Parts: sequence; structure tokens; C-alpha cells
Amino acid sequence: MIFSIGDIMIDAYFGRPGPLAPRTDTKGSVELMPGGSAANFAVWASRLGAPAAFVGRAGDDFLGAGLREDLVKEGVKPYLARDAVLGTGRVGVLVSDTGERDMVCDRRANATLCETDIPYDDIVSSASWVHISGYALFEAAPRAAARRAIDAAAEAGVPVSVDPSSYSFIRAVGAGAFLDMCRGASVILPNLDEGMELTGSDDPQRIVQFLARHFPVVALKMGAAGSMGVDLSGRTGESNARVVVADPVEAAQVDTNGAGDAFNAGFVVEYLGGRSFEKALRRGNELGSLVVSRRGAR
Repeated sequence: MIFSIGDIMIDAYFGRPGPLAPRTDTKGSVELMPGGSAANFAVWASRLGAPAAFVGRAGDDFLGAGLREDLVKEGVKPYLARDAVLGTGRVGVLVSDTGERDMVCDRRANATLCETDIPYDDIVSSASWVHISGYALFEAAPRAAARRAIDAAAEAGVPVSVDPSSYSFIRAVGAGAFLDMCRGASVILPNLDEGMELTGSDDPQRIVQFLARHFPVVALKMGAAGSMGVDLSGRTGESNARVVVADPVEAAQVDTNGAGDAFNAGFVVEYLGGRSFEKALRRGNELGSLVVSRRGAR
């Protein structure tokens, strides 16, 4: 069972045909879609045929009920705590003409994920992999819960991956502090902006080499340029310090929201299945390109 721990959201897509009309109404569109980095990961892992579970916290409201129902429909086992005070997290998404997205995050119940919400016994007894969304590391209560999950998994010999999730949040806490939050993880899955923030370099090769000092496996997502990384885990009998580059899969860029989460799931499922590191990168590229070619994270 692949356990994914972190955020679950409702994504609200705002579309408008032109400039906003000041102080009155502007016709446009608002689409509501299930989202959240960790939940997206779990859904894509399940769609790829892997047994998947999601661990997180939603509001005790109709949005939380709907998101739980959606996870079950997608074949994901939900460990979804319900917050009686805070509502379900939500994200406002604005997509540009080029497909790049800006997001306004209202984390709500996600910010109160706590240690009692985590099924540690189930993780130790049945997890084949644990994935942590970096959003869970930027606030005190979720961070304590995620840290305990990382430690429990590591002690049980279960691989742990971390997606740093947000270069602006990394900047706020500091790169060194964030890397310390991730200690014990075996795989890091940053995008290029996050890699630059963590290392101070804009050279992908140097980013990978720097992060490989902290994590045995590094997979750097570079969007339209594909991905690259290094696998020092020794799982095939010997460590390989060679940086591997996986070419991109061409796709019309409609919406980049969720592409990284899909990459993560493709990479992890392939890697966990015993495929080569390069094949895992390529599978991640394929899933990421599929997501950017259409609206919505899933």
C-alpha cells in the first residue's frame, strides 16, 4: 500500500473572457474540481493500479464529504479526519493563456492535521511506500505528524518520498531548515523552482548533485525540458552517481496544475515496481504531460 500524507483541497478555477468590470459583475466561469497535492498523488497512484491510501484532514462539511466520496470512487483508501471547526481547504486557480497557473491557497483544515490523524500502525504494518507533500511540513501540527510518519516508515524500512511543493514556502522557512524537516526521507521530488530555492543554483545538474548529498534518490522535474536525477540507493546492487536525463513528452500546455503530482505518482509506482530509474523518470514525464494537456489536476 502506498500511503500519501498531506493536503486535500477543492480547486476553484476562475475563468473570465476579458478584464474585470469595476465595482459590478463580470461574466465568466467557476469550475470546482477535487485537488490537493497529496490527494492528487494518491489518485494517480491508484489509477496506475497501485493500492493507495490518503491521509489528511478536511472540514466537517459538504466539501469534505464530497472529497471523501471521490477518493473512494477512485479506489483510494481514505484516512480522512474531519475538523469540526475549520472548513475544507480550497484553492483559487487562475490559469494564463500559456497554461501556467497562479494559486491562492486557503489551507483551513489541512493546517490542523495532527499526530492522532496518522495511522502509524497501518503504515508500519502495510506500507510499501510513504509519500509526504511538502505542504504538510510548513506548519507546526502537520509537521509533527509528518515527521513521526517519516521516522516510523524509516524505522520499518519503508521508502519515503517528499515533494517540496512550494518554493515560496521554502523561502519563508529557509532551505536549510526545510532540508532538516525532510531528514530520513530517501527520495526528493522537486520541480526546478524548488530545486533552485533549495540549492541557490539555477543549473539542473548542480541542483541534482547538491540534493544527492542529502537524499539517495533525486528526481528533478523540469516541465517542458523533461526530468533528470540520480539514484544512489544501491537497490540494484551498486550505487550509480551518473545523472540520468529523461526527455520530455510533448503536449499542448493547457494547465500545469497537478502535473508535478502526477509525475510523482508515475515515478514512484514505476520505481517501486522494480523498473529502472530512467524508466521511472520517463513514466513520470508521461503522466505530467497528460495532466498539462487538459484542465484540472486529475
